[in-house]
Amino acid sequence: MSESPTPRSLKAQITRTSLVLAAAALLRDEGPKAVTYRKVAKWAGAASSSVGYYFDSVTELLHEAGMHNIQLWAQRAEKVADLSDKLEPEECRARITELLTRACLPDDSVVPAAHYAQLIGAADSEVVTEAYRKGRVLLDAAIARILNRAGVPMTPRIVVALVDGAAVASISEGYHVREMADKLLGEAIGATEAYAKATRE
Repeated sequence: MSESPTPRSLKAQITRTSLVLAAAALLRDEGPKAVTYRKVAKWAGAASSSVGYYFDSVTELLHEAGMHNIQLWAQRAEKVADLSDKLEPEECRARITELLTRACLPDDSVVPAAHYAQLIGAADSEVVTEAYRKGRVLLDAAIARILNRAGVPMTPRIVVALVDGAAVASISEGYHVREMADKLLGEAIGATEAYAKATRE
C-alpha cells in the first residue's frame, strides 16, 4: 500500500481527520460496503476530490476507519480499567461483572443490535477485519487489568466470548443485553473460581 500525502497544514490535517471520522461512522452504521469516496465526502462535508487526494484507495481509508473504531472501543475499556485500578481489590471483585460489561459493551447511546450487525459486517472487508484483529490486543489488555485487579482467574478472550454470546442471544430472544451479560459472567466466574478452589484442595 503506497503512502498518501502527509497533511502539513492544520486545515489539511483537520480535513483528513474529518474524512477518517466520517468513514469510521459509516463503517459502524452501514458496514464496509457503504464506505465510498462520494459518501465519505458527503458525511464529512468535503469535496469528493479531497478523499482521493488524502487516500490512495478505499481500502486504505477502510483500514484507518477500522483502526479508529477499535481504538474507540479499547479506550472505553481502558477507562474502566483505570477505574478498577483505583478500587480496592475486594471492591473490584464485588463489582467485577459490572466493570467487565462496561468494558466490553458499547454505552447506552448505541443500539446493541446495530453494534453487533456492524461487527459481523466487517467480514466483508479484509482490511477492516485486520484492523479489528490488531486492535483487539488493546481491548484484551484492558480487560486483563480488570481481571487481575479483582483476582479473577479468567482470560480476556473468554470474557469477550461470554459477553458477545450473551449479547447475541439477548438480541435474538428479546432480553436485556447488559443484564444477560452480567448474569452469564457471574455464573461463569463463580464456576471458574469453584473449579480453581477444588483443584487446589
